[in-house]
Amino acid sequence: MKAEEFEAKTVEQAIYKASKHFGVSPDDLEIEVITHGSTGLFGIGAKRAKIRAYLKPERILEKRAQEAVEILNEILKATGLELEIQANLRRNDVLIDICGEDSEFLLLRQGTPLDALEYLVNKIVARRLGVGPKIVLDVQGFRQRQEKRLREMARKAAERVRRTKRPMELKPMPAHERRLVHLFLRSFPGVYTRSRGRGDTRRVIIYPEASQHK
Repeated sequence: MKAEEFEAKTVEQAIYKASKHFGVSPDDLEIEVITHGSTGLFGIGAKRAKIRAYLKPERILEKRAQEAVEILNEILKATGLELEIQANLRRNDVLIDICGEDSEFLLLRQGTPLDALEYLVNKIVARRLGVGPKIVLDVQGFRQRQEKRLREMARKAAERVRRTKRPMELKPMPAHERRLVHLFLRSFPGVYTRSRGRGDTRRVIIYPEASQHK
């Protein structure tokens, strides 16, 4: 959630307005006092207090986690799937573990249903709370195994590009997989990456570093 400005007769009243606006206690807010209120002389020349307030990072994660859990419960109730969910706050995102007898359904076709559900939940949370930390859905450590596989594939491809001095196209990937490859290879010496294509055909291309200067 972005910072908002609030005015009142006093700083304390402005903070109260901010806490009501965000739906949290004042302790959950970061407060910057822009101007202190003053009564003036006999009420003449009085100035209102003005503050800038925004949610503390950990509170932002908590609110997004709560919203995501509520959305997932609504979806699971509608689908009739027997699943349990548990939210965990991480440094920069929210991880929601999904388990239960129907969890294997989400891992069909290399996790396509899980990707679709994650995309839907993030869209709804962003619509309700604004753009912010990502909601990551996982089933039985699937994301960790997926990331490990992508890193290994990217490493082997980058080594080949560095050895042959020729670009290499990877298979089409969804946005979150392309981002992981880009981030992983950013610090890999001798290569750089770009994305090419549109929609379902968008893919990562790994180039030898020397070609960047031609």
